[in-house]
Amino acid sequence: MSRAKQGNRGTGPSKAQAGDSKHSLRAWLYLLKCSKKLDQIMSARLRQSYGSSLSRFDVLAHLDLAGDEGLSTSALAAKLLASRGNITRLLDRMEHDGLVFRIQHSSDRRVQNICLSRTGAELFRKMAPDHEHWTHEILNVLEPAEQEELVRLLKTVSARLEEVL
Repeated sequence: MSRAKQGNRGTGPSKAQAGDSKHSLRAWLYLLKCSKKLDQIMSARLRQSYGSSLSRFDVLAHLDLAGDEGLSTSALAAKLLASRGNITRLLDRMEHDGLVFRIQHSSDRRVQNICLSRTGAELFRKMAPDHEHWTHEILNVLEPAEQEELVRLLKTVSARLEEVL
């Protein structure tokens, strides 16, 4: 039986489980603090250098990977872990700015795909190297092997999050 299931039985968690939960809480706090700080730093740098946001960069990156077919609003929202309503407003502004455009889905007339415009692709190609450089500047405090270990650990946590949902 897993620790999580054992902790839900009887009168509550044992002292050992309570100690484990403190480690989990501490890990969560550091993960959250790091995530928020990384978000703030990248957002500030993108705003200062390109007059853009991390959300816009994220959309451009996913659309660049998607190729000419683009992505439906729902698929894009799922990749960005954002609500469809928030994505729709962001995409409306990006379309107005000429960074993306909408086309009819090839097999479902009810769906529109979001595609990267030439202007959006050019902007992304300018932003991507800087984003990579800034990421390296921040995370190079870890050796490459440590970075790989961090990725492995975060993938484990990510898989657990999928189970919990």
